[in-house]
Amino acid sequence: MEYVFMPGEDSLLPDLDPAVQENLRELMQDDYLLLLDTFIIDAEKRLGQLRTFLASGDLESFRRCAHSFKGSSGNMGALALQQVCTLAEQAGIHGDAGAAGDALERIEQCYRQLRPQLHP
Repeated sequence: MEYVFMPGEDSLLPDLDPAVQENLRELMQDDYLLLLDTFIIDAEKRLGQLRTFLASGDLESFRRCAHSFKGSSGNMGALALQQVCTLAEQAGIHGDAGAAGDALERIEQCYRQLRPQLHP
């Protein structure tokens, strides 16, 4: 079954799932800040890659990058970001550069909202 993403659906989700964040704090303990820093560095790298892949028209690489970003966002409990990465992945699967561009804008917006919340 194909996932159909409705416009604005990501706005219905919280930026961060507090239960996931609490579990990560308990699990990682002293390494929690390192985990946050690693996610931030990785997210910013992926944003750059998504921009590059889109600009070059490499929608398969765009799809793979969006898929990876979706997974790391989900692991962090970044629900809205995870959801828009799903949209980007779908755009890549369908080879729709316009939808990919729209998805990338939404990913960047979600990340800008999320970024200040990634510190205890």
